[in-house]
Amino acid sequence: MSIAKGPVLMFRLLVLTSGLLPALWLAWRWGQDDLGVVPEEAMVHLTGRIGLALLLATIAFSPAFRLTGWVGIMIARRQVGLWAFAWLCAHALAWMGLEQYWAWEWIWHDMQDLPYVRYGVVGLVLLVPLALTSFRRVRQAMGERAWHWLHRLVYVSAALAATHLWILTRADYRLPMLVVAVVAALILFRLVDAARHRQ
Repeated sequence: MSIAKGPVLMFRLLVLTSGLLPALWLAWRWGQDDLGVVPEEAMVHLTGRIGLALLLATIAFSPAFRLTGWVGIMIARRQVGLWAFAWLCAHALAWMGLEQYWAWEWIWHDMQDLPYVRYGVVGLVLLVPLALTSFRRVRQAMGERAWHWLHRLVYVSAALAATHLWILTRADYRLPMLVVAVVAALILFRLVDAARHRQ
């Protein structure tokens, strides 16, 4: 048992580091005035990209578990998912505070008029019930079937995030294309795996 716990603990520490270190890095660069000509915009973009990367990693844990069978992956998945949610909340707060200066009239105006803002907001809102129900006691109270159905919303949220990034991009589409490809591959894997287990 102790042999199994060692790698799992190390993996969870790696997950903790992956969620925490970018915050320290961003805080350092902000303090050093090293985020470019428009640091507020850089902060908004970087928090969003880190959150999106962690969200995709959260979804990728299921196929990784299917392929490897290592339970440590699934043990750490909730931790990664909560980090993704935290970073995406930071992305939204950075946008509202650093770019919109908490001017709720303009925030509401952008939500109504800019499609990429609407996609981003809806994608984040869909993650709220997933974060609230990610704890073991809530999962047990809901039942496995209902919990799994609810948490499939993560695929919808990821697709909305990819759409948000695509519309927001103006020139270099390499990152949006990569994100779309990863989201499509993860959804395809989920559908194929579900069909295979129904047989």
